[in-house]
Amino acid sequence: MKWHLRKATWISTVCAVAVLLAACGGSPEPTPTPTATPAPQPTATATAAPPTPTAVPLEQIPTSQPTGAGAAPSSDPALTTPPAGAIASVSELPIVDEGDCAVQYDLDLAGYPDLLAKMGCALEPADNNDVGINEFGTGPDYNRFMLWFSDELQIYVLFPDQTWQAYLDTWREGQPELSCNPLSVPPTSPPLPRRGFGKLWCTVDGLQDKMGTIDREERLCQHTVVQRFEKGRLLACFEDATIRYFRLLDDGKWDMMMVR
Repeated sequence: MKWHLRKATWISTVCAVAVLLAACGGSPEPTPTPTATPAPQPTATATAAPPTPTAVPLEQIPTSQPTGAGAAPSSDPALTTPPAGAIASVSELPIVDEGDCAVQYDLDLAGYPDLLAKMGCALEPADNNDVGINEFGTGPDYNRFMLWFSDELQIYVLFPDQTWQAYLDTWREGQPELSCNPLSVPPTSPPLPRRGFGKLWCTVDGLQDKMGTIDREERLCQHTVVQRFEKGRLLACFEDATIRYFRLLDDGKWDMMMVR
């Protein structure tokens, strides 16, 4: 009897435990999945485009037309005497940088020091036409010359007072090599200038006294570079191991520098 009571008690206990487990041991409620909230999109802000730079023009360099450029030959032997006041002064042009010049100077003139400061910008490309040269007076430090420019058929007389004047070359093949002989010596050159230089020397009043005689023969430069600049013309005459740079300025002055 007691055994039956214990069994009944044990069964009741097991059932109670089972009821409790059924109540507490069910499937847990699912955890809600968080819903993704879209991040706010940034509002595009219009950015102004950077201003386009405005080109500032370079300072314009005043130019002067070289005296005698393109002039027709005249019957007057004295072709060119630079007029006073043609330009105020060749030194008044501002110093320029090579980048400011529309025309570049010839590389064969690069050995001339301070080229742009002394001559300004080039006005046209250089040429290599023949140039004849003759020194006058006593060397080796000559201070007077005659230069013959073949493309112009003009003779430029460079006087010892550092002024110059251009004359038409009227000598032609078939005329006497020596146009005069005021020295009462055998007619030879030197000391007498010949051809176009000699004819000019014989026919222009006072030229013999200003220039004197020659102790070297006339000749062509072995290599020639001539270029026009704002302040005048620059000639480079190459001979053997020397270069003579002649400046024929628009104000009627000239000078020469020799590089060995």
